[in-house]
Amino acid sequence: MLTQKEFITMSLDLNLFFLRIMKEHSFFLEIGFTPRDKKMAERAGDFRQKFEQLLLDATSLANGNVSENLLGSNQATTQYTLEAERLTNFYTGIPFNFSLTRREEALQPAGIGSPGARLEDAVENLDRRAYQLTGELAAFKEQLLESVRSCKMFTVNYPLLIEHILREARHFMNMLVMLVRREPTDSPEELINQEAFWNRQMAEHAKFIAGLLDPSEEALIETARMFGREFDALTAEADRASRQAMNITRITEDSIQGTERLRDFKAAGTQGLLECKIQSIIIPLLGDHVLREANHYLCLMGVCGG
Repeated sequence: MLTQKEFITMSLDLNLFFLRIMKEHSFFLEIGFTPRDKKMAERAGDFRQKFEQLLLDATSLANGNVSENLLGSNQATTQYTLEAERLTNFYTGIPFNFSLTRREEALQPAGIGSPGARLEDAVENLDRRAYQLTGELAAFKEQLLESVRSCKMFTVNYPLLIEHILREARHFMNMLVMLVRREPTDSPEELINQEAFWNRQMAEHAKFIAGLLDPSEEALIETARMFGREFDALTAEADRASRQAMNITRITEDSIQGTERLRDFKAAGTQGLLECKIQSIIIPLLGDHVLREANHYLCLMGVCGG
């Protein structure tokens, strides 16, 4: 059973990370539709704006109430986020709330003492609203995925990418349910499940990167494919450990080492995109997005160094 302070801090940490992720999922979908499906793009844009408002609400509650781990791990924002938003805005014309990103960068961690019942109620309300909106976005993703797979609609987003971001929405919802019930999301059993989940996501990130790089970027493509194969193997090991209640210590050590190297690859790639040194069809914000997810996963495994 979580204490009041644990509930508040864990909820705000989770929301600051995932609400930005959901906002960007909406954006990636929004820019991927053809002119025929303008109404779908408008729906995705509406989700983007709603998640931005929720993230603004979360940020307003968060100052002095989030963990040092969140702020020190570069999972809410990174040193590239603001520039990635600016360049992505330039490429697409889609507006971004740069002042919100700056506010997140200036957040201070939780202090001593009890935050109080009013803040606890406000945070629980945020959790419930985040669950509701994420559920609506998940239904939209499901509809889109079915349409794409049945050849009723075309989008520049891979079907696997749509499935990938749908999986993350469901994961976020599961975490919110646990928090509202005051159940810890960092129990040993839950961390094993999260390791299997995030190893799969890391594998797919690498595969998406390989598929979105220009064919001329042969060395980067091969490196990305190598990471995809490595994390496929780690996913299988973590799945087996989860099913058989095995000791996962060695697998976790391998996952940490692999994720640190993949994080560095993503960071270098994001910087290369921002400096126009990499040829690809990767929107700059996507580079920063997957970098934050690697930072989040490392922090879950106890390496909150960003």
